[in-house]
Amino acid sequence: MTDVHPWFSADRLDLDALPLDAPWAARLDELALSRGLPRCGVGLAPALREVSEAYNAANFRLPWTKERLAARLHFFLPRDQAKVGAALRDVPLDPSWREGTAPLRLVDVGAGLGASTLGAVRALRARGVTRPIEATLLDVDAAALAVAAEVLGVVPGVKVQVGAAPRGAEAAPAPDLVLFAQVLVELPSEAEAADRLRVAAAGLAPGGRVVVVEPALHGATRRLMRIRDVVAGAAEIVAPCPHAGRCAMLDQPRDWCHDDLDVDLPPWLHPLARAAGLRWQGLTFARLVLANEPVARPPLRVVAPPRDTRGRKERQLCGTFPDGTTLRWVDRLDKRTTEANAAFADLARGDGVLLEPVAARVEAETLVVRG
Repeated sequence: MTDVHPWFSADRLDLDALPLDAPWAARLDELALSRGLPRCGVGLAPALREVSEAYNAANFRLPWTKERLAARLHFFLPRDQAKVGAALRDVPLDPSWREGTAPLRLVDVGAGLGASTLGAVRALRARGVTRPIEATLLDVDAAALAVAAEVLGVVPGVKVQVGAAPRGAEAAPAPDLVLFAQVLVELPSEAEAADRLRVAAAGLAPGGRVVVVEPALHGATRRLMRIRDVVAGAAEIVAPCPHAGRCAMLDQPRDWCHDDLDVDLPPWLHPLARAAGLRWQGLTFARLVLANEPVARPPLRVVAPPRDTRGRKERQLCGTFPDGTTLRWVDRLDKRTTEANAAFADLARGDGVLLEPVAARVEAETLVVRG
């Protein structure tokens, strides 16, 4: 009987490693006070609501008062760093990233307060990457970058440069990791966004990755899905897609492919979230990870919430099926549960999975799940 095992189980980030731990609350308070910003507290709730509503409405020209900037620092930085870490949770890393003492080169486009870089560094460290990291943070907001440099200044093994790439006779070395977190949504056209991703993927060092994180809103995510289809012919799709063909979910106007993980905000932020009327439970985002060379990926991925009824478990799977389709609902009757297919009931949105056999019509009694 075939064994059951998670996809990339030996090299997958434990989601418990994503939230910031308690010492970060004090660090962010100290940084806020040093810059004349309010400390974290429910008094920031009105400013937090304003920033959240602006983000949801794609209003990125909101004037940054001290209260709004503090809301970004205390609330959105802890939340957004977890999104980038989660986007990397199951992405296969090049073995060279764990070897030697040469720096790993990271470029964060639209870095803001440094949340994306912080999340990427924490995820890499949790997955055993010990090489020093040289991070170049790019943003038009010089004040935000100054804060980012201080945020990342307390992270061991990270050297930060803000602003433009270094100038000189020699071109900057090719990056190993390029981050676009909540950046594409600000660009006026999907064509421009696709061009930026193609250029970034083409300029990667061997084994490099481009990581895109966008809001899990219906419109923003479907926009990323369309951009993904344009980029697919010029770069290797690593995640979340198990294939490089056209996204079949675009055929259904209500569908949007995003992650919804069981990861909460740190406890010290729960009172502020409640006061602002925002969620502190769960972590939602849309992602796209690219490479410039082939990378292992799961044969199938769960792309919708479980649909369980009495006596039946159903999962929507994306991948390549023998009949050429790439999206379908697969079910298993509870009365036909076996040791080999029992893990089917545990599959959640975002999980990679291997089914044996993958037939044009999957027979429940012969279904075997690895994932």
